[in-house]
Formats: sequence, C-alpha cells, structure tokens
Amino acid sequence: MQKVHFLYGKQSGHVLVRGAAHAIAAHSIAVACGDAAICGTDAAKELHEINVGSVDFQRLYPDIADLLDTTIPLRFVPEPVRIVAASPGVVETLVLLADTAPQMLLRFVYAYCLALDRAYFSALARYAMAGDAALIEFIEANCLKQWSVERYAHEFGMPSRKFDMLFREKYGMSPKRWLLEKRLTRAREMLQSTSMRVLDIALECGFANHAHFTDSFRKRFHCNPTQFRMSETRKLGFAQGAAA
Repeated sequence: MQKVHFLYGKQSGHVLVRGAAHAIAAHSIAVACGDAAICGTDAAKELHEINVGSVDFQRLYPDIADLLDTTIPLRFVPEPVRIVAASPGVVETLVLLADTAPQMLLRFVYAYCLALDRAYFSALARYAMAGDAALIEFIEANCLKQWSVERYAHEFGMPSRKFDMLFREKYGMSPKRWLLEKRLTRAREMLQSTSMRVLDIALECGFANHAHFTDSFRKRFHCNPTQFRMSETRKLGFAQGAAA
C-alpha cells in the first residue's frame, strides 16, 4: 500500500499528487494517496501533515473497527485526493493534538473522516489493512535486535533494495529511520519505568554501545539519557509531594 497523507490547516494551499496540483481549502482535511508534496513555501508553513503507512493502520484498526461500514464493495481504488470539510474548531483540535498528544492524532482525524464520509474511509481502511502482514510481524518481533538493515533484509529472505522499497511502502519511511525511532522510544520508556543501567538499556534496545545510544538520544530528545532520567525522577517527586 502506498502512503496515505492527511493534510490540514487554517489557511488554503495546494498538494501535488501524481503530477497534478489539488487545491486544499482553508479549514478542511485533504487525504492524499501515493507520493504527495505540499506546493509552495508559504503553504508548507501553513499546512500540517500526517503520513500513514500500513503498520499505522494495523495499530489504528482496533480503535475504529466498530465504526467501519461492512457493506462496502470489495473493489476499491483510492482517489488521489479526497477532501473532507472541517470546522475551524476541528482544525484547531488537530493542531493541538499534534503538539500535545500525537499518539491520539491519527485516531481523532480518522474517526472524524469516518463520521463525514463513512463509505470511502471504511474502504480505505480495509484497503490499507491488506498490506503485507508477514513483514509487519517480522519487524515488530525483531525491531530491538542489533541488526543492520542489510541483516533484516537477509533474515526476511529478500534483497536489500527490494526490502527497503517494501518497508518504505508499508511504514512510510526508511527502515533505518523507523528502527532508530522505535529503539529510542523504547529506551525512553525504560529510562522512565526501570532502574536499569543506561548501558544495559542501550544494549536491550538494539544499540551496539553506550556512545551511539547517548548521541542518538541527545539528537532526538535534546538531552542525554542520564539527564532525561533525572528530570523524570524530579517530576515524579514533585507529583508525589503535591499529592501528599
């Protein structure tokens, strides 16, 4: 499945899909399938974008399953761009969620689109769920192993170039970028919830050594792992003191 892009903003703009420009009205949501790019530097500043791959739909599905229309035709071809009207309040909510609760953003925007255009977005969800489940299961099971991307391709039984192309199609980004983000997110959770040594967390999360982990963590979260843990410990102490 090709990537699905949700674009929204308080101002109007244009998105380029398959060589054609499509207008996006102010206070609306544009849902583009395939390679999409926001046109113009001004529009890029005003429009926000959510890129969604098959794995995102796999995680989203349990939350929207009861909302889907089960009577839709089996054959479905997604439109290059589908426009959904949105009030200023809805767009403002999307902007706020992107800044404060990004994990809820996709759930909210998809549930909203389903409410306004149930047939189309039910079909789109089913189309997206038809992705390669074997790849997703393999990656989820092995994402914290200290493997190179080439090793992942070899273990999956696929040439590196084909593996990279398939991964980008399913996840919406390169394997290297996705694996790093997954490992850093898991490491941050472990720094918050365990007393394990930083080195042990680094190795547990697929980093070859302490230095690589620390450098990657600092670039992503703007502090080193020890500083992050100390900050979280202080926050917990303040919360417990306030509750006492």
